[in-house]
Amino acid sequence: MKNKKIIVLLIVMLFISSLVTAQNGQIVETSESMTEDISLDELITGTLTPIQDVNIPAETGGIAENVSVEIGDEVEAGSELIKIDDEVLLIQKRQAEASLESAQANYEELKNGATEEELARVRSSYENAKTSLESAKTNLSLMEELFNNRRALEQQLVSAEQQLENSKQGLNQAQINFEQAEKDYQRSKNLLADNVISEKEFDNAKNSYKNAKISLEQAQTSLSVAERNYELTKETYNNPTELKQQLENARSQVSGAQSNLEVAKANLKEAERGPRTERVRAGLAAVKQAEASLDQIKDQISKTKITAPFTGLVNQVNVDEGEMIANGQRVVNLMNVEELYAEIDVTASTASIINRGDIVEVKAETMQHFIDGEVTNIAPAADPSSRTFLVKVKVPNLDYKLRAGMFADVRLSKGKSGEAVVVPIESIVNLNSSQPYIFVVEADKAVRKEIKIGITTDSRVEVIDGLNAGEEVVVYGQNSLQDGQSVEVRN
Repeated sequence: MKNKKIIVLLIVMLFISSLVTAQNGQIVETSESMTEDISLDELITGTLTPIQDVNIPAETGGIAENVSVEIGDEVEAGSELIKIDDEVLLIQKRQAEASLESAQANYEELKNGATEEELARVRSSYENAKTSLESAKTNLSLMEELFNNRRALEQQLVSAEQQLENSKQGLNQAQINFEQAEKDYQRSKNLLADNVISEKEFDNAKNSYKNAKISLEQAQTSLSVAERNYELTKETYNNPTELKQQLENARSQVSGAQSNLEVAKANLKEAERGPRTERVRAGLAAVKQAEASLDQIKDQISKTKITAPFTGLVNQVNVDEGEMIANGQRVVNLMNVEELYAEIDVTASTASIINRGDIVEVKAETMQHFIDGEVTNIAPAADPSSRTFLVKVKVPNLDYKLRAGMFADVRLSKGKSGEAVVVPIESIVNLNSSQPYIFVVEADKAVRKEIKIGITTDSRVEVIDGLNAGEEVVVYGQNSLQDGQSVEVRN
C-alpha cells in the first residue's frame, strides 16, 4: 500500500514538471553556425629515400688502377670515380688502327685502279712471260733434236771437248801473262822508289798487273764452265736416260711458261680494264669492318674510366686499388640527395583523393616544423601483401640536413572546403544516417531542418545545404526536441 502511494506521488510530480516545462520551454544550449575553411587531414609516417640511388657497374673487366673516391665524398657529374688499367686495350687499339690503315689503302687502290707505273710493270711481266715461253719452246726443240739425233750429240761432245782444250790453253797463257805483269809491277815499284821511272810509267805497270789478274780470273772461270759443260755433254752422250729426263724437264718448262703467260695476260687485262665494282665493294666492306673493330676497342677503353652519371654523394665503394674487377660488377653506390622522396603507403580511399602535383606537408623526425612537398608518384596498383599504394612526395634537402632512411610524417588533406557553413559535430542528429538533421532556435522555438553534410572532422561538420551562416544551432538537448517545441537557451 505504501509503494502504491509512492508511485502515485511520482506521477503527480512528473505531471507538474511537464506543466512547468511546457510553460517555461525546454532548456538547451546553442552555438552560432559560421562560415570558415574546413579540411580533413590524415597523418601518415613514411621513410625518406634519395631522388636518385644508383649502383654504378663496371662496363669492362680489369684491374683497378686508381680509386678516386671514398664514402661521403660529393662528386660532380662526369667526374672520375675509378680507373681500370687499359694497357692491353691500348695495344689492341694500335693494332686496329694499323688494320684500318691497311684496309683504307687497299680500298683506295681498288677504287682508283692501277697507276701508270703499275700498268707498265704488269705489261713488262707479260712481255717477260712471252719471252720465257719462247725460250722454253726453243730449248724443248733443241732437246727433242738431241734426243732424236745421236750424231748431233756426238758433234756437241766434240765441240765441248774442243772448248775445254781452248779454255786450258787460254788459262795457261793468262797465267804466263799474269806472272810477267806481276814481275814488271814489282820491278816498277823499286824503280819508282829510286826515281828511275816516272809516276806514269809506274801506273801503266800497275794497270797491266791488274788487267792480267782479271784476265787470269776470267780464264779460270771459263775453264770451270768448259769443264762442267764437257762433263754434262759427255754424261748426256753416254747416258740416254739422262737426256730423256732433260727432255721431260724442257717440256715441263714450256708448260710452266705457258701458265705464267696466261696469268700475266689476265693481270694485264684486269689492270687495263680498271677497278671492278664487286672488288671495290669488298674493299669498302673491309674498311667498315676495320672501323667497327677500332670503334669497339675505343669504346672499351672509354669504359675503363668509370664516371659519375650525376652530381651526388658516394654511399658505398666496393673495390680497392689493385683489385680485379669483373665486367658488370657494382663498384660504387651514388646517391642524389639534393631532393628526397618521402615514401608512404596509403589505403585505396586515400589514394583516390590525391593527385600528382598536389602540395602536402612533410616533417622529418629531426625537424621541428612541416615543410611543403610535392606528390610526384602514385602507384597504379596496390602491393599484393599490404593492399596499400606507394606514394612518393618530393621534398627539398637544404644543406643536406635530411638523410635517406629517416622517418617522416606526411600530412594529407582528404578534403577541403573554403567559405563553408560549419557547425559542431554534436549538433547533428542522425549523423551517420541518410537523413541527418539539426534544430535551430527561432523565436524561442526549436525548428527542425533537414541538411546535407560534406566534410566531417573530429569536431566539426560542413553543411552543404539546409542551413545558413549565423543561425542559432542547438548543440545540447536536441535529441529530445520536437519541431516547434518551446525552448529556453542557457549557454
